[in-house]
Amino acid sequence: MMLVAIVLLSVVAATSYWYSRSIRKMESGIPAPAGTPDFWVEHVVFTQFDADGRAENRLFAEQMTHYPDNDEVRLRSPRLVSLRPDRPQVQVTARTAVVENAGERIHLQQSVVVTREGRGGEAPMRVTTEYLLALPDKDLYSTDRPVEIERGAGRTRANQMVIDNIARTLDAAGSVRTIIPPRAK
Repeated sequence: MMLVAIVLLSVVAATSYWYSRSIRKMESGIPAPAGTPDFWVEHVVFTQFDADGRAENRLFAEQMTHYPDNDEVRLRSPRLVSLRPDRPQVQVTARTAVVENAGERIHLQQSVVVTREGRGGEAPMRVTTEYLLALPDKDLYSTDRPVEIERGAGRTRANQMVIDNIARTLDAAGSVRTIIPPRAK
């Protein structure tokens, strides 16, 4: 509960700061140079809810920076977590991210790690890559960069991949190489 209060207070403080800066800019008549952030927040958490008010996913970051000239949001040390109880939980971490359209598209970059929990006897899955496009509303994760996929004792390398967490599928393409060790007898 204390975490919620801290997050709400941070959002109020950031909004107040942004509003105060916006008013000063309008009064001074001097626009900020392109590429200048209008606000940043440290230790931020965003929660997306479905139509019934249930949390669908959370996005954590050490720092969020907003750029007004293109409405870009950059994140440092982002962590995206799916919270839908009817699907395996997916967690994505990276060093940086760029958020588009209020979280509709999240471009995660540098040391990206995707983990999906195992359910119903399935082994958990771990994917590593340098870039990932997450579409949280659709529970889709894709990359056009080389990936390494670990699931149980099996290993796969490919040049690109798409994870559909609703259908519970992973499609790998481009020079796919898989190693599946024999089962113990």
